Amino acid sequence: MILSQRSVTQLSMRWFFLFFFVSGFCSLLYEVVWLRLAMAKFGVTSALLSIVLSMFMAGLGLGAWGSGRLIRNSGFDRQALRLYALAELLIGTSALLVPLELAWGRSLLAQFSLSSSAIYYPASGIWIGLTLIPWCACMGATIPLAMLAIRNSIPTESQRSFSFLYLANVLGAFLGALGPAVLV
Repeated sequence: MILSQRSVTQLSMRWFFLFFFVSGFCSLLYEVVWLRLAMAKFGVTSALLSIVLSMFMAGLGLGAWGSGRLIRNSGFDRQALRLYALAELLIGTSALLVPLELAWGRSLLAQFSLSSSAIYYPASGIWIGLTLIPWCACMGATIPLAMLAIRNSIPTESQRSFSFLYLANVLGAFLGALGPAVLV
């Protein structure tokens, strides 16, 4: 059976939709799990909640900005799909490494006498930032990299690819936010 060009395009876009749905689900699941892990290691306070969420958002923003600059200023057009796959692989790796990094940070901070909140929160914030920002930057890089991959492989769909990917990511994130309530 020979598929028409339109069928191949629709199938490709469905794959991208599925990947971004799963990516959005995992991202919000990671955020909730990482927040709980950080609270278990560094304390349950609104200041810590703000630190973790700020670092998560900073990483997303830096990743989107950095990957956009990388795309504009280099010849990575041909490797867009590979770079996207690498970003997703690194995000998957973060599931194994972030808990270890947070535990390591807690043990390092425990060695110092940080008796006041004025010292403890900046120190823990720096460690949480060093832990989360690189992984979240990989998350932020996925949409620009996927948009470039779509533009290269399916040019007819590149005009609506951002809204398509964003919808898939938000739907996945919505379910990812509900996931811990159901799973825990």
